[in-house]
Amino acid sequence: MKRFFKRFRKRLISDKRHGTDQSGFKEKYESFKQLLAANNRALEIIADLEHIIYENKPFTFLYAATKVEALIAESTAIAMDLNRLSGGQYEKLLEAVNAIGNKIRLELFRRKRFEETSLVLQIEQLSLENASEVGGKAANLGEVFNRANLPVPLGFAITAYAYEQFLRFNNLTDFINGQLKDLDINDPDRIVSASREIQNRITAAPLQSDLEHAILQAACDVSETLGKPILFSVRSSATSEDSEASFAGQHSTLLNISEKNLIQAYKEVVASIFNARAIFYRRSKGYHDQDVAMSVVCIMMVDASVSGVMYTLDPNDSRHSVVMISSVWGLAALAVEGSVSTDFFQIDKKSKRIVLSQLASKQSQLRCRPEDGLIEEAVPEQLRSASSLTENQIHQLVDYALRLEKHYGQPLDIEWAIDRSDKLFILQSRPLKRHKNSADEERIAESDEIGIPGDFPILIEGGATACEGVVAGFAYVLETDHMLHHIPQGAIVVAGQTSPRYVQLLGRIKGFITDVGSVTGHMASVAREFHIPTLVGTGSATRIIPHGETITLDATRRKVYQGTVKALIKERAPVNPMANGPIYQTMKSALRKIAPLNLIDPKKENFSPEGCQTLHDIIRFAHEMAMREMFHITDGVDPEVGTAVPLKAYLPLRLLVIDLGNGMVLKSGIDSIEIEDIRSIPFKALLRGMKHEKLDWHRNVGISLGGLTSIIAESVFRDPMKEGRMGGPGYAIVADHYLNFNSRLGYHFATIDTYCGESVNDNYVTFYFKGGAADIGRRSRRAMLISGILKRLGFKVEQKADMVRGELKKYQCTIVEEKLDLLGRLLGSVRLLDMVLSEDRQVEWYQDQFLRGNYRFEIDEE
Repeated sequence: MKRFFKRFRKRLISDKRHGTDQSGFKEKYESFKQLLAANNRALEIIADLEHIIYENKPFTFLYAATKVEALIAESTAIAMDLNRLSGGQYEKLLEAVNAIGNKIRLELFRRKRFEETSLVLQIEQLSLENASEVGGKAANLGEVFNRANLPVPLGFAITAYAYEQFLRFNNLTDFINGQLKDLDINDPDRIVSASREIQNRITAAPLQSDLEHAILQAACDVSETLGKPILFSVRSSATSEDSEASFAGQHSTLLNISEKNLIQAYKEVVASIFNARAIFYRRSKGYHDQDVAMSVVCIMMVDASVSGVMYTLDPNDSRHSVVMISSVWGLAALAVEGSVSTDFFQIDKKSKRIVLSQLASKQSQLRCRPEDGLIEEAVPEQLRSASSLTENQIHQLVDYALRLEKHYGQPLDIEWAIDRSDKLFILQSRPLKRHKNSADEERIAESDEIGIPGDFPILIEGGATACEGVVAGFAYVLETDHMLHHIPQGAIVVAGQTSPRYVQLLGRIKGFITDVGSVTGHMASVAREFHIPTLVGTGSATRIIPHGETITLDATRRKVYQGTVKALIKERAPVNPMANGPIYQTMKSALRKIAPLNLIDPKKENFSPEGCQTLHDIIRFAHEMAMREMFHITDGVDPEVGTAVPLKAYLPLRLLVIDLGNGMVLKSGIDSIEIEDIRSIPFKALLRGMKHEKLDWHRNVGISLGGLTSIIAESVFRDPMKEGRMGGPGYAIVADHYLNFNSRLGYHFATIDTYCGESVNDNYVTFYFKGGAADIGRRSRRAMLISGILKRLGFKVEQKADMVRGELKKYQCTIVEEKLDLLGRLLGSVRLLDMVLSEDRQVEWYQDQFLRGNYRFEIDEE
């Protein structure tokens, strides 16, 4: 296109045919050309944004925000080009761009503010309604105590408002933002460095006097209520914890803390919001740093004789109606981290009968020191293989679990502890993160019938399924945490134990296998959120599985095979871990002000700057008005250069043609042209394809629109000069060897720009297609179909969501004509296919049929 414009511009400057100065036309044509280029760039940006949202692709906020700003800039340029082209007739369009752009920016960059509250709130004051003030962990403790009427340790929450004030008091906010700016989660060294700097600054900062006094007074009040000095469990309760994202194990918990160490413990828990794994998790799950404020809950330390975790449903199979309990002697901190083996029980919900009891060898236990801190000590010999729970304790736990599940109305993940006087406390209650993949469940049922060939030895059989699924890859046997950064993409990690530290691996590994661990641990919860097949508690995986060996992990059936067992592996839908995060939701909301196209019919009253509701509307309106301005230039311009005339093509769209020179013949006294009057070589080739005898513009086989398609076509065929209901007119800018074709058929937009001359080096075709009337999934399938056809025709192709761009260069003119002929057939055959492409597997069939010449997509009954 640029090559042709250079030649044409030189001709316009020197052309004084009939004594007419063409400079006015030249200036308008320059603005028109710039507008078309900006139009295509803007539509490509919209396609990019739709691609990451509707194709469920992970992205960074920085990427999305940069794209949005670029789109607003392109929309502004389009409005300015239109005003230059029209002599300033559309100033209100610039106002519309600014108004819509400001709304989008407000949506994207709205900072979360925390309401002014008390610095400290007692557990007795809390319920779920306080989650925005004290985070999910503290709010749920209040809910359990005040509304479910079950015992929790007494204590208090230091609010999110207190956290915000602490950062402000120490001027930490700008420092933190500077450290985290442009941070790439795929650069672990940079994350660790930024994390260390921020945490050091936080832990060294003093508390403002009112906050320090409020914390110490609240601790004193709890001690007075209990009638004795107590030690505290100081736990994270960030404002986004235990919500759509669990943040399981990502922030710190400090146990058995004395009053004198409470202030420092508070700062350490606050600092943990910026540890490396929390930063990675937050960014991967689609959270802004400012979305997560650290409230801290301080509760009476329970000196547990036994403790653990229970689920009120099997997280891998909702049809399995059981309560699952993991337990250990002493404190369960090591159990939830995944570094020790646990006793495991399953209890049928209806009968309350224990249906499974697996007792671990419990060699060590974590206990409270009388004065402060923890100690790990050996479990007495007689207790190591004994059940850590009695039958009565199990039934009490089940009773509490079912009462809480009924109260919350959903499956729960519950932490609990039984003290030395046999009193049961609920330490945490949150929604259970489950592996929601019904397709996997169906695949499991099918593959149970598949026989595994004997040449795939079983390396591991047993363990526990933390997250279902089947994957194959090479085993990476992890020996130390220092090797984490070196683990390559696509590995199946084999480790001694689970750990929340491994969350930073989940973006690049296929699966996880451990010697020790529990399905109720933090790592198991996070694996289910990321849909990473995980097998824990195998006992010997690190010893048996060779490093670098290709293996198949069948976490569902708890087996590991040597080699790749293709019979078990089926393609899994990609998982976007940030799909429910606030960044993703914010972008979806912003996209509603960007992508929908409301201005369809130029004849309607709302087709105006005031009627533009989205940036896509701005682009659509400007394109239509630019075409009108360009194709209705008659003052002072030679009739052969600049005048738009209708073409009687007998197609279901109105075609207007403007001749740049030797592109058509306009007969004297006739205000329209026939196809035989077209001289432009590329336009004649395109029209040949659009008029192909096997095309039927009246209908598309397989599409049922209640007769609408035939009504559209017939209305145009009765009067070829009348614009049909399929959209605005199509525009063709032509010369003897040049064509720029723009068409809008309803909701989709197509352009073809081509030069077809004697010099092979000058010849090219560019094709652009976007949009449709169906949902984004169906539109994207039509784009896939077009993309596949173009590739098979020799085009270099780019496709994102419902946008396709193809390019073909340096072919002989006869071959370019053949390609244009086929493009004409393509436009006619796929124009309504987005309405019927409900499944990906249909795409290949339609591609094959088109290339076989079945442009009506008729089914051969034979």
